[in-house]
Amino acid sequence: LFLGIFIVGAKRTAFGTFGGKLKNHTPVDLAEIASRAVLNEYNIKPEQIDHVIFGNVLHSSADAVYLPRHVGLRLGIPEHVAALAVNRLCGSGFQSIINAAHQILLGDSTFVLAGGTENMSMTPFSVRDVRFGTALGGNYEFEDTLWRGLTDAHIKTPMGMTAENVGAKYNITREEANRYAVRSQTLWTKANESGIFKAEIAPLTVKTKKGDSVFEVISLKYFHLKEKKNSINIIFV
Repeated sequence: LFLGIFIVGAKRTAFGTFGGKLKNHTPVDLAEIASRAVLNEYNIKPEQIDHVIFGNVLHSSADAVYLPRHVGLRLGIPEHVAALAVNRLCGSGFQSIINAAHQILLGDSTFVLAGGTENMSMTPFSVRDVRFGTALGGNYEFEDTLWRGLTDAHIKTPMGMTAENVGAKYNITREEANRYAVRSQTLWTKANESGIFKAEIAPLTVKTKKGDSVFEVISLKYFHLKEKKNSINIIFV
């Protein structure tokens, strides 16, 4: 506060499941929906924005290269306004806010649109070493770029193993991890049912076989709480 930097408004889309209702919404789509909602609710004109900064890890869609530029243009932000994409893995969205603060502190900007966006469901498979032709009988395999992105290329370790390593370092047992996870999920459920998150979520329309529907919150079915075992289904095995 003493620096004179304020978050004027904030919006997000609801979280989706892997391969779920949001699988066909590009990261640009999701960022546009949330950004448009915050501009409209807080009566901020596109011309007031001096810089656009978005965090994005995996360029999972064809329009995700230089993603913040596309978001800005869709919102009607003037063409001369600069845009910046940042990648600090899971902290990319936070980093965009830090960069926005830097812009303001340096006097380069007054209003900055900052955020983070990702659609892991849209991450493609790729085939390496075929751009300049293939050899007869060559074995060319599809590479899952999502799994590649979740595995550190330098130490060849999957992201999930970091949790195992931290757990071992600080002597955190599986039972303790289960209790913490269930507590966290229980608190979320109570907060969600009481409408605490409603004000921060930008609804979006998804097309289904039954027609269009408004997507505002993740389904409770996703979490599969195991009451008897006091645990949640594990993600990394």
